[in-house]
Amino acid sequence: MVEVFRVGLLITERCNVECEHCWFDSGPYRETTMKEKEAVNYIDQAREIPSVEWISITGGEPFLYPELLESSIKHASKKGLRTECVTNCFWADSKKKAEETLGGLVEAGLDVINVSADDFHRRHIPFERVLNCYNAAMSLGIKTVVMCAIAKSSALRAKTVKRLLGGGDIQILRVGDPRPTASAVIVETGFTPVGRGAHIPWDEWLIEENPVGGPCDMVLRDIGVSPSGRVLPCCSAASLVEEACLGSAREESLVKILERAARRPLFRALSTEGPSALAEQLGMKEKGYVGRCHLCYEVLMSPGLRRIL
Repeated sequence: MVEVFRVGLLITERCNVECEHCWFDSGPYRETTMKEKEAVNYIDQAREIPSVEWISITGGEPFLYPELLESSIKHASKKGLRTECVTNCFWADSKKKAEETLGGLVEAGLDVINVSADDFHRRHIPFERVLNCYNAAMSLGIKTVVMCAIAKSSALRAKTVKRLLGGGDIQILRVGDPRPTASAVIVETGFTPVGRGAHIPWDEWLIEENPVGGPCDMVLRDIGVSPSGRVLPCCSAASLVEEACLGSAREESLVKILERAARRPLFRALSTEGPSALAEQLGMKEKGYVGRCHLCYEVLMSPGLRRIL
């Protein structure tokens, strides 16, 4: 069995905003959302995998469905799993509202709040709401992870986010850094030019800011389940490609799906050699990508992939 450590439930494709860089293409017009019994079923399936420690509730914007969010956290916590949820903080229009909202989730068993703060989100969500959420999380004693996606011209970067949050014990990381011990972290990474992000001009891409070579240590370890039940091999844009679909959690268990996925040449290659090795066999150049996940997406989209596998 693959050592999966986290299962992400994408409980909805809907979001109250349409950020320019969103590779998932979330927005107000997307309505597909999990039912509560489906979320409970997927959490139960995740619990059957011995290595799973975390359930991440994400979307879209999960705070658009507060009852589903809270019940999912409560069920996962009762099953002995640690929980996090992802948000753009639109709901935190005051510190009091943020404390009330987060307080209910902490009572349900929430361990980590994962917030988005960057220029892409700030065009729609005032940064004050991120600050309200952060202050509420600190007062409630739960860890905060801030995800900061940047382009070349971005003004709101990790150092500025840290300053605006008041500094203190906040650790700035890049993707792939060791897990931190600080009570709050900011993860800065270049946006992935996929989905809506593909329309952002090339001269804004942070090409080769992150390494593209080497094996992927997240594939089949940080998996996701979409509102339709589709099982995704990772939490990156590459997971959207049909070739990477693992199966349907509506039709069979996550355990069986992962056992089959572990035998697939594609995932063995990605986890042992990485997408750069496949790119080389496909005759693709390794330059011109913002990181390993971007390269992986392009490899998976290649018409020659099945031939080399």
